[in-house]
Formats: sequence, structure tokens, C-alpha cells
Amino acid sequence: MKTITISLLSAGLAVALATPSVAGGRKGTPYYYSSNYAQRFPLATPRQLRNAWAYDHAGQYYEMDSNAFPVGSKGWWELKRLEEGGRRR
Repeated sequence: MKTITISLLSAGLAVALATPSVAGGRKGTPYYYSSNYAQRFPLATPRQLRNAWAYDHAGQYYEMDSNAFPVGSKGWWELKRLEEGGRRR
């Protein structure tokens, strides 16, 4: 009896782990989550990821606020430099 119970539990566990799960219910992911920006800045908000993407792609709109960029990104460094007076070292 123990053997049957253990084998049924292990089979159920294997099926549960093998089944893919989808959180939320949305199909697809927003462009800013599927890009490498989300991997380079894992703690950034979606707003910050959008601005970092737009800064790196010419002609795109981005906010001129250093708080709207992931810390350490190229746009963040440029805006911090401008906020401090625009001096180059």
C-alpha cells in the first residue's frame, strides 16, 4: 500500500512540475520586458525601461528626468551630468 501511495504522489508531482503555468492571463509580453534592458537593469520600473530604450534609439521621446532612467544607464549618466551644471571632467 505504501508503494502505491508513494508512486502515485511522485507521478502527480512530476506532472505538476512538467505543466507550464501562465501568470496573469496576458498573451505576450510588453516590449520593454522582452528586451535586454530588463536583463541589464532588473530592478528598473517599466517607465525607466521605456526611457532607457527610447534614449538609445534616435528620434524617440524620453523624459528629461534622471529619476525616469535606470540607475547607471547611459541616459541616467548624461542627465546627472546636465543636472549638475553640464561640466565635463
